[in-house]
Amino acid sequence: MNPAEQPLQKNDIDMPVWEHIGELRRRLLKCIAAVGLAFGALAFAGPDRILNLVSAPVKTEGVQFIYLGLADAVYVQLKAVFLCAVVLASPVLLWQMWAFIKPALYPEERKPLLGIALLSLCLFAIGVAFGYGIVFLSAIHFFIYAGAGTALPLLAVDRYLNFLIGFVIPFGLLFEMPLIAAALARSGILHAETLRQGRRFAILLSFIVSALLTPPDVMSQIMMAIPSILLFECSIRCAAWAERNREQKNVVTV
Repeated sequence: MNPAEQPLQKNDIDMPVWEHIGELRRRLLKCIAAVGLAFGALAFAGPDRILNLVSAPVKTEGVQFIYLGLADAVYVQLKAVFLCAVVLASPVLLWQMWAFIKPALYPEERKPLLGIALLSLCLFAIGVAFGYGIVFLSAIHFFIYAGAGTALPLLAVDRYLNFLIGFVIPFGLLFEMPLIAAALARSGILHAETLRQGRRFAILLSFIVSALLTPPDVMSQIMMAIPSILLFECSIRCAAWAERNREQKNVVTV
């Protein structure tokens, strides 16, 4: 057989385990270097500027920040810089991850997987933007308005940052639900009818998970549980769509 006519393989030569480990090590070092460079650049620009940017929505409401421990202010600034550095270096991190996985895929598998990865990233970004721009800011306005006239609004800076992270990260993960449901339905692992039958349990689970992931107040839990329920309904429709596509593909194949 002509070599040009041979079927495409994942790799011409199977790599030993130690070579995979070495490749993973090189990719991880590049990821660490990217985060380190971003961290250094942001630290040089000024950690106080980044923290002021993160805390701007609260400061506009007249809230003053305090820190209780001697090292809390420095620790929170470094934490904020690190999180921003990870976000800034995320394109490099994603590229290194893709470069490590790509050789293990057939050519016809690479394009769909790349599309799914980009869609997943977009959904996560939309979830973070929704959690911050709508739910988090609304919760801040509500809590400050509810406490007006009762006490002077002083907020520990470390608790505020943890409160912010506890809002945006779960929302980013929550918005991945329709994509996960569609992928599982496309592979035949999950069925839309199963999701419909479990709707009552999903509503209850949404409130339980919201209580575990959000800060301990009813308002935050409700503001996360309602989008969770809506996304579950969207997941049912995505799963049904994926099932129809899989059945049509099987009919065409037969």
